[in-house]
Amino acid sequence: MYQKDNIPVPWIDMTKRFEISQESMEQALAADDARLQKKIEQSIRVTQLADQSYNEEHGRCDWDSVVRDMDIPLVECLQLFDASLSTVSARSLPNVTNWAADDLSTLKSFVTEQFGAVTADDWLLVGVYMNVEQKDCFMAHSMCSFPQMSAVLHEAITQHRNANMEWKDIFEKYPIFSRIGGLRNAYYQFKEFDDSKPKAIHIEWTDADTCRIQELVQTYYKPGNKREVLIQAQKAFPDISQESILGKIKQITSKVPGITSDDIDRVKKLVYAYGKDWARIGQEINDTPRRAERIWTQHREQQKAPQTWSEDELNTLRRCIHDGVEMAEASRLIGTKTRDALLEC
Repeated sequence: MYQKDNIPVPWIDMTKRFEISQESMEQALAADDARLQKKIEQSIRVTQLADQSYNEEHGRCDWDSVVRDMDIPLVECLQLFDASLSTVSARSLPNVTNWAADDLSTLKSFVTEQFGAVTADDWLLVGVYMNVEQKDCFMAHSMCSFPQMSAVLHEAITQHRNANMEWKDIFEKYPIFSRIGGLRNAYYQFKEFDDSKPKAIHIEWTDADTCRIQELVQTYYKPGNKREVLIQAQKAFPDISQESILGKIKQITSKVPGITSDDIDRVKKLVYAYGKDWARIGQEINDTPRRAERIWTQHREQQKAPQTWSEDELNTLRRCIHDGVEMAEASRLIGTKTRDALLEC
C-alpha cells in the first residue's frame, strides 16, 4: 500500500494506471519523495541563511551570501525561501517617497538583470529579494519605468524646496526621473485634481476691491512668493474664501514683469562670488532664494539654446576633431563657443 498525502493507494491501482511494474513504481516514488525531502531541507536552510544575513540598516537580506553558501542560482534561492519560517518581516513602502535611493537603484537593477517581462510570480520573488511587499515593489518599479509626479512626491519636494534643498540633492534622493530637468518640470506642471473638494464660489470683484489687492501686491509681493500677500488680503477680505483671493492675486501677479537681462547679470556675478548660496544671493538682490535660483536656471537654459556657427568656426572645430583635441582646448581655440556648445554641436 502506497501512502500519498496520508491517503492509502493500492499498488495494483498504481501499476495499472501507469502501466509499469510495482518495483519500478516504488523506485520512481521513492526518488520523488527524496527530491521533495531535499527541497524541504533546502528551503529551511535558505530561510535560515537569509535571516542570518539580514542587514538592519538596509532593511533586506544579503542574498549574495546566501547564494554563495547554497551554491545554487539566486532565483532558485528566492523560490525556496519560506516566509512562514522567517523571523524577518517584509517592509511596507506604499509611496515612492518611502523608498531610499539605494533601494530604488537595487530594485531597478535586480529586475533588469533577472527578468525580461515580469510576471505575477516574478513580482513575488522581487518582493522576497527586496524584503518589501509585492504590490509596493510593483508600484515603485512602475514609477521608475514611467515617471510621473504624484501628490505625495510633490508635497515631499515642496518641503525640501522650502528648506532650500537644491534640485540636484532632491534628484539624488528621488532618482525616479532620468534627468533633473524632467523632475523639475513635472514638479512645476503638477496639478492635483480632487473632485471631492467643494468648488470655490465665483466672486465678482469690484474696482475698489481690485485696487486694494493691487496695493497689497505692490507692498508685499516678491516674485515666487505670494504667501505674505495672501495673509494680508485675507485680513482685508475676511468674508471671501482663500481660493478666490489667491486666484485674484495670481491674476494680478501674472502681469508682473518677468526676468530681465539685468536680473540675470546680477545673479551671475553673485553666483561667481558666493557659489549657489541662494539664500545669500536672494538677500543681495532683495528677493527670495527660489526666485534667485530661477533666474540662474533661466540663464543656464539660455546658454544651452542652439547657437549658429560660422564657416570659420566649423572649420576650426573639424580640425580639432581630426587632431583629437580635447573639448576644453577646442573651445579655447574657437574662442566664441563654450564647451557645452561644442557638445551640443
